[in-house]
Amino acid sequence: MVREFHFDKRFIIAWYVSVMFIIGTCSSCTPVNDVSADRTRTIVDSVTKDSLHRSALIITPTSLAFETEYPSKEIVKSIVFANGSDSIFIPIDSIRLKHGNQGFSLTSDSIHFVLTPKTQQGFSKSIPIRFNPKSEGQFRDTLLINGWKNVYIPLTAMVLSGTRVWIEDVDFGSIPFGEVRDTIIRIYNYGTETAMISSIEFTDGDIGQFELLSRLSFPYALQPGTSVLIPLRSKSVAQGLNINAQITADISYSGKGRVKQKAVCSSSVFLKKGIYVTDIRMFTASANMPFDAICTIVNNSSRPCTISQTKQSDDNPTCNVLFVNILSARNLNPNSSLSYAMRITPKRKGTFSMDIPFTIVGDSIVDEVCSVIGIAQ
Repeated sequence: MVREFHFDKRFIIAWYVSVMFIIGTCSSCTPVNDVSADRTRTIVDSVTKDSLHRSALIITPTSLAFETEYPSKEIVKSIVFANGSDSIFIPIDSIRLKHGNQGFSLTSDSIHFVLTPKTQQGFSKSIPIRFNPKSEGQFRDTLLINGWKNVYIPLTAMVLSGTRVWIEDVDFGSIPFGEVRDTIIRIYNYGTETAMISSIEFTDGDIGQFELLSRLSFPYALQPGTSVLIPLRSKSVAQGLNINAQITADISYSGKGRVKQKAVCSSSVFLKKGIYVTDIRMFTASANMPFDAICTIVNNSSRPCTISQTKQSDDNPTCNVLFVNILSARNLNPNSSLSYAMRITPKRKGTFSMDIPFTIVGDSIVDEVCSVIGIAQ
């Protein structure tokens, strides 16, 4: 049996009125997709450009520690700033020390640069940090980057109870093969008691490359607050990039503080191409006192050469030179050298100099003059 449904007209009219009432009351509503948003900030706080820069910045190391003793030379260490992002550029507008008076220093008071993305050149930069000990003790400072909160480098330095008596290290630098070069080595006494020096000598390494021209009468009493100078010579008789010898000074000291009795003497000796005459560098001379010096004629070519030097002596307002022997058409074979001795007397205190020419006949001549330069005390 099929049941029939019959709707009352009054029911239909009531339903229609109710629906139209609901639609009418919502006619002012805006669809969800058209709701206006707050457009005043392009990026929310957690991902602002500033935050992106900080998150992509890589600093190595995250702290820097120095250790030395007083007195000592300045120490330099570096911090590397790098960009770990593939796309953004990181501007570093300022790097500064929070305190600035603790012995730490930067190369500039206004360091600023831009780190490019890591796929490009310039994505990293090294910044040197210097520490110069002013006294004993522990020192602290902080390196601030761009004024960013929580982006900083702690700096610490421990300056130990210092060395009071020491012999300094000496580096002659780069020297042509065959050139005899003189300098001085110092022994310091920064203590409160007298230091007694019993001897000084080369004890290890390339001893044949150097010579101590000691003028001390041992034992030597080195008073507090003073230093003593000892002439030192580099003979340059062998080639090498790193030529080192150890010098040992026998020093007795009864005061507080450490004593450094060993020093390193170093040089780098290179061979010029062709035929050349070496120069003389003398910084330990005395006015009106003759000293013996040597220049070297080197034939680093494939053919022999002939050398002559006819003067017995030479003279100018600053110094006098007496030649020990006269070269008269002296032959010099390939890959060999000849030492030429002379006696030089500075006429006054201060700088003295003279050019001593040689006559050389041969191929590949690069230098025919021995230049004498020195300072007399």
